[in-house]
Amino acid sequence: MLEATSYGDTRRSMNRNDATAYYTAKLADLHQLEYDFKIHKSYNISIQTHTTATGSYFEIVLTQDDSHHTPSPQQLDSIEQQIASFRGQTGQNGTYLQSGEQMLSIVGLHADYDFQSMGNYRPSTQVDRYAFAAFCEGKADTNFVNTGHEAYPYVVRSTQYLDELRHEIAHHLVYSRCETSVPPLHVENEGMTNSYAVMYLGANRDTLNSIGASFPEYAMNAQTDQAAASAHAGTCVVD
Repeated sequence: MLEATSYGDTRRSMNRNDATAYYTAKLADLHQLEYDFKIHKSYNISIQTHTTATGSYFEIVLTQDDSHHTPSPQQLDSIEQQIASFRGQTGQNGTYLQSGEQMLSIVGLHADYDFQSMGNYRPSTQVDRYAFAAFCEGKADTNFVNTGHEAYPYVVRSTQYLDELRHEIAHHLVYSRCETSVPPLHVENEGMTNSYAVMYLGANRDTLNSIGASFPEYAMNAQTDQAAASAHAGTCVVD
């Protein structure tokens, strides 16, 4: 007789296939939990008490936040193709702000120009006032734009603005494919995100390289390109 015991729940079977299926399911759950741990996925944790004929036991229950509904890989591919082919133009005020909002809408995102409000969604992290724009997993339907950035008046009048947004959209798409915007791929994450924006969203490599010239973590190379390709394929953990 094969026996499997879990938190006081004893299962007995003379059927090897039944026991194997049970263990296989539990092992799959364990592998998923290990993966979620590696990508720093957030869980809600509660402790439940159970009483059986043989006594009481405690069970740690992990539940996930399912508020982020991810499109299928095929839908994400289509979104990326639309972003890559998007060609904005200046509005009546001479800026690319309206085009930027149109491009964000393709992904189902909107722009929030109150950059400091991002702190409401990640209170444990200080908002970087030197960042031009940012993506926050706690508010995954939003790109935050820093209108107080010293270069803002000039950037919004250039197609560079659209490439800045493509970088932030890349964060969102990596999050959609990997359940985290910071997959453990053993490269600088910002450099990988730049590579993703160039390879799949039509961003200009020279523009993003020049923007990040003073910030080594934004530099692109063969390794960040490979990591971007891995994230795009849904291979989000490298051991």
